[in-house]
Amino acid sequence: MRLSQVLVLLLLVVGFISCQKPGDLNAGDLQPSEDVLFPNQTDTLSIKAHVVKEDTLGTDELSACLLGTYNDEVFGKVICSFATEFALSGENPDFPLTYEIDSVVLCLTYNGYTYGPISSGTIVVNPLTQPLDMDSNYTSGSSLSISNENLVLNPEQTYVFNPNNYFYSSGTDSLLPQLRIQLQHQLGNSFFSPDNPNVLANDASFQEYFPGVSVSPGIDPMGVAAFNLTNINSKIAVYYRYDNNGVQDTTFYDFPITSECARFSKFKHFPQLASQPYLQNLFVTDTLDGSALTFVQAAAGTKTKINLPHLLDFQTAEGRIVNKAELIIPFEYDSHMPAPSTLFIFYKDADGVLQALPDQFNGVIGGGRNDDTHEYRLVITQYIQKVLAGTLENQDLYVVAGSAGVSVNRVVLHGPNYSAIQNENMRLVLTLSN
Repeated sequence: MRLSQVLVLLLLVVGFISCQKPGDLNAGDLQPSEDVLFPNQTDTLSIKAHVVKEDTLGTDELSACLLGTYNDEVFGKVICSFATEFALSGENPDFPLTYEIDSVVLCLTYNGYTYGPISSGTIVVNPLTQPLDMDSNYTSGSSLSISNENLVLNPEQTYVFNPNNYFYSSGTDSLLPQLRIQLQHQLGNSFFSPDNPNVLANDASFQEYFPGVSVSPGIDPMGVAAFNLTNINSKIAVYYRYDNNGVQDTTFYDFPITSECARFSKFKHFPQLASQPYLQNLFVTDTLDGSALTFVQAAAGTKTKINLPHLLDFQTAEGRIVNKAELIIPFEYDSHMPAPSTLFIFYKDADGVLQALPDQFNGVIGGGRNDDTHEYRLVITQYIQKVLAGTLENQDLYVVAGSAGVSVNRVVLHGPNYSAIQNENMRLVLTLSN
């Protein structure tokens, strides 16, 4: 996952409120066992938390591309679109000299996920005017060179995302659910009868001739759907008829989206339309205080920055060793939009580049959503140990959605000063030994 460098404009210090340890008189029964601190544990280390507007996010060649518009009642409006190349089904296809195009269909296979209320809306398909480059790094903010021409056969046609509706090609033969957009017949003619037949010699020549398309939603909020573009059924299918020895025959030719086709998603956010005036400030600034509440949104929305300003004080405590460090982040339950199933955490190195914590590579970091306790737990022991040992600097940490490039999931997190009850706050629990 590539995450761009962010500009931090504001730092506001907030402190943890000390947690009362249970005593003898059955105090341990007053809270869940996992929330009870033992004498060798502490959760009083100060934390600074901020909401940071994501700059851009690497979205090329991911498992899914997103399409649609979602008016999130908390975070504001988000628009998702994508661009992709196409390939030939085989080199030098032999098309008949005389044929008649029946239909040209852009087929997009759902991957099963939708976001927000689903309603009808129009879709725009614009041809690219410059080829994509498989070796380039495209992000959610990359610019595109496109034609103003809309390739959709009927631009007023509305579509409703339905990832559970199987497509029956003939009789009882079914294909995975897909969105099927009728395109102009002239596009099929340009594929079958190019001025220079050599453009059909191979994929590279074809992609130079037809760089691909940009697919975007119309103005209506129709929800957001995720598509598996490299599924065998994601393609432009040209259906045509021709004279086969005096018999009128019908057939088709596919221009698939293969794993070798460049493709990426684009996201645009409108925080000024958020229901909370506080979040609307992200329209004019990149950073907000997150001491009470902080916010994480996929699709290059927001992330949470965490700083531990007094962590190095533990270096002066002789004989104290951190055996475990667990970052606990409670979240707000929302019936309208499930929180991300996983949160990831990164640190920023000396060059300002986000890096995975060393704990990420041993499989114990966690970060999964707990729907019973409404919290995330991230074990960052190795990172804390390396900072205290001086092999890593005490840099800012960044919490992001685990499916950042392929979903628009979001979550409202509790900050370190959310409540006077410490167990409801973001906190770092350190288990120590002498």
